Amino acid sequence: MADAARVIDELRAESDDLDALVATLPAARWTLPTPAPGWTIAHQIGHLLWTDRVALLSVTDESGFAAVLAQASENPGGFVDTAAEELALTSPGELLADWRATRAALHDALSTVADGRKLPWFGPPMSAASMATARLMETWAHGLDVADALGVTRAPT
Repeated sequence: MADAARVIDELRAESDDLDALVATLPAARWTLPTPAPGWTIAHQIGHLLWTDRVALLSVTDESGFAAVLAQASENPGGFVDTAAEELALTSPGELLADWRATRAALHDALSTVADGRKLPWFGPPMSAASMATARLMETWAHGLDVADALGVTRAPT
C-alpha cells in the first residue's frame, strides 16, 4: 500500500488543482469547447466523474463493475462519449459536487486496497497503484484540455 499512497496523494493534488480551475467558472464558461473535438469543459469534467465512478465500482463492487463492462461491450466505440455527453447536461454546480464526492470516495477506497489485489478494468486487471496512476494521467490530460480552453497554463502539481 505504500506505493499506492504516494500516487493517490499525487492524484488528489492533480484533481484539486483542476477543481480550483473550474470551481468559480460561471455556468456559461462550462460550455467552452476544448481541444477534444465536440467536448466542452463540462464534457471533460463529466468524463472524469464517470471514470472515477467506474473505478470506484472496481474497488468496492466488482459485480457492479462487471455490469458496466457488459454495457460497454454493447457500444465499445462510443460508451465513453455517451457518458460524457449525458453528464455534460448536468448543471455545473451539481457536476462539480458529484465529481468532488466521487473522487474523494475513490481516493479513500484506493487507499484500502490490499497489497496484491488486482482490480478489474477495461483492460487487464491492475493494482491500486496502477489504478491511481491511470486516474492521475487521465486527470492531468483532461485538465490540460480544460486549461487550453480557458487560455491558462497550469503549473505542474
